[in-house]
Amino acid sequence: MRAYICTIVSVLLTGALLLGGCKKESDSGGPTGPETPPPLGGSPTIVSKTAVNDGQDLRIIWSSVENAKGYKIYCDGNEIRRIIDTTYTIPGADHVCQRVEVSAYNEGDEKRVSIDLTPVSASVSGLVSHDGISGYSWVKMDFSTGDVVLVPQSSVDITAPNTGWFVFYNDGGTPTFRDASATSVGQARMELAFTANTSGSLAPGIGNYRAVRQVASGGFYFFWADNTSTGYGSMDNNDYFGVVRVLSIGGSGPYTADLEVYTQINVPGLRWVPGVAASSKGGGL
Repeated sequence: MRAYICTIVSVLLTGALLLGGCKKESDSGGPTGPETPPPLGGSPTIVSKTAVNDGQDLRIIWSSVENAKGYKIYCDGNEIRRIIDTTYTIPGADHVCQRVEVSAYNEGDEKRVSIDLTPVSASVSGLVSHDGISGYSWVKMDFSTGDVVLVPQSSVDITAPNTGWFVFYNDGGTPTFRDASATSVGQARMELAFTANTSGSLAPGIGNYRAVRQVASGGFYFFWADNTSTGYGSMDNNDYFGVVRVLSIGGSGPYTADLEVYTQINVPGLRWVPGVAASSKGGGL
């Protein structure tokens, strides 16, 4: 009887070993590895990029990608969000990005598309206050291209579309910027207003701008170009924002000035001016 029991146990053990040693084989006869995820169907395509919430935030919409597990949002190379939807609003209070990227991803791949939000820069040298004998005191800003040039008052055309004008003015011994509407020239298609000297990368909201602003050497002034034909008086997608950095002001009247101007034209109405923030407040106004 003991012999029979031993034989049965031996058979059972042998069967268990055989079952435990079985492996699934591929069609070629070898064991299979981990299952490879299907490849992504390509990179996302940006459908729209829109300034929202009075220009503080950026809403982006993109196309879905086949076989994507989800999407990652990057701000200047840093991942800030991972979602499965194809739309996201980046809060400007938390992130002001120079480059936004949206990537589709799965376990084996990631494909990106980027949005460049670098403001257009321009240098202005030799600006002369309005009481100067020679030189140009007016600044023309073309928001279609971001171009900024000095012009004489005779060249100011307030009917020019998508264009703003301001004058460097000696206001009784105080250098100021004045929008065309604050002069005898009259209101242009884009009305310019300036903040007090400040810092940062997010232009302030409504209520912080004036068409006449005292300026000083080293100052950092956000501007709001408000479209006077559409949505005048409100911050919307017909407007533009940027920064005027006053590099220097010389003289005691007439004055001369050198400026750097940065304009966000990639997304109309967006108050983001990344990459040019003042490290500390210069000037005193």
